[in-house]
Amino acid sequence: MGNKPNVLLLTIDTLRADILGCYGYRKPISPNIDRLAEGGIRFQQAITGGSWTQAAFPVLLTSTYASMYGGCLGPLAGQRPSPISALSAQGYTTGAFSTSPLLSRTYAYDRGFHHFVDLVPGETDPFLRRIKGGQFLLRKPLTHQLAAVFNKQIRPASLYVSATELTNEVCRWLDEVDGPFFAWVHYMDVHWPYHCESQLKKPQEVAQAWHDLDHMHKANWEGVPITAAQRQHYINLYEQALQYTDAEIGRLLDYMDSLDLSGDTVVILVSDHGEEFMERRYWGHFENNLHDEILKVPLIITLPRRATGQVIERQVRLLDIMPTVLDLCSCVPPEGLQGTSMRPLWSGEAGLYDPEVSISEMQRGGQHMIAVRTEGFKYIWDNQRPDQPRLFNLQTDPHERHNVFEDFPQEAAQLQAHVDEHRQRVDESNINAHDGVEPDLDEAIIRRLRDLGYVQ
Repeated sequence: MGNKPNVLLLTIDTLRADILGCYGYRKPISPNIDRLAEGGIRFQQAITGGSWTQAAFPVLLTSTYASMYGGCLGPLAGQRPSPISALSAQGYTTGAFSTSPLLSRTYAYDRGFHHFVDLVPGETDPFLRRIKGGQFLLRKPLTHQLAAVFNKQIRPASLYVSATELTNEVCRWLDEVDGPFFAWVHYMDVHWPYHCESQLKKPQEVAQAWHDLDHMHKANWEGVPITAAQRQHYINLYEQALQYTDAEIGRLLDYMDSLDLSGDTVVILVSDHGEEFMERRYWGHFENNLHDEILKVPLIITLPRRATGQVIERQVRLLDIMPTVLDLCSCVPPEGLQGTSMRPLWSGEAGLYDPEVSISEMQRGGQHMIAVRTEGFKYIWDNQRPDQPRLFNLQTDPHERHNVFEDFPQEAAQLQAHVDEHRQRVDESNINAHDGVEPDLDEAIIRRLRDLGYVQ
């Protein structure tokens, strides 16, 4: 591998690790990602730094915690270190292709990129949704049968640009790029509402999509129950969305092969967080869930001209992704990075990678939750209930059902010390930082965020 390999960072929003074949899933719905893992390095315990997109991506792209530098709800603070800018300064052509409103120029994710594309679907809700009783009609197949008579289809407006459009955009950029590049490509199709346009052709399918949107909103915000049959329906949609995304990732990788780029490119595939399938009563990724169905994510790294099929059991952090990229690219890291390179784990020097814990957090509306994870324990502290921490023994209770705080006082004290140290680090970074106020958003973005499940 040369001193300046290309880097392709593929991020898939909301992808659980246990839904992939290479992580043991029973259905063959991710053949291209599985193939990537067969020729690369698969990490069994990769832990994200936040429970939803805004909390996870500052960790992933800047190697700083979400609550640092004024928090993550507003645009990323300029005080955060910028590994992307460091790559640009070292001669890398940097390109980003974002399909999420939370990862846009509005939130300052374009910093350091030569080429940054906000891919916006540009669709609006049909008139019926905006009038009284309209949503009731949209949930009826008869409405769509009548629409079909006039060659009309009234499906829900797309909330994100499809994987096909995204892959096409990246391929066009690759045709023009010259010299070593760093490309970040963010796929959203595995994020709720999961509906692929190709699945919404028949009146019953379109009506069901409208019903799903309404039901999920009421389930998460109003407590309407999700039956076993409905749960399976949503899992089926999730699987179909993954299968579609996987095919488009395969197409992108094949296109890189055709351009003779694969032999000089590091490929990193990772998710920002997982998805709860009602393990804690909810569906989705509500911010206050800091359990492993959300925090443990897939991470696969392939290295040029090195077919390993290696599996790393050690716990690693998404905090360490950009330090690893800078290391592989022989680029001096900027000051302020909180992570460290994972390269020793596969280069025969595993002892040089030694983070004691992984820290994940949620901070919103005055609440700050911090999860400290080792390979043996998970400790969750909440500033609204500081005297009621939760401790889970991951070896005997991997699903984190039983609080064993009283049974392991020494381990609890050690992990609380990490919480205290983290809070001090956050306070120090917030001196003279911006106030974290969310930017003014237009109605179209607010609608997308509402239907994506982020706002009520």
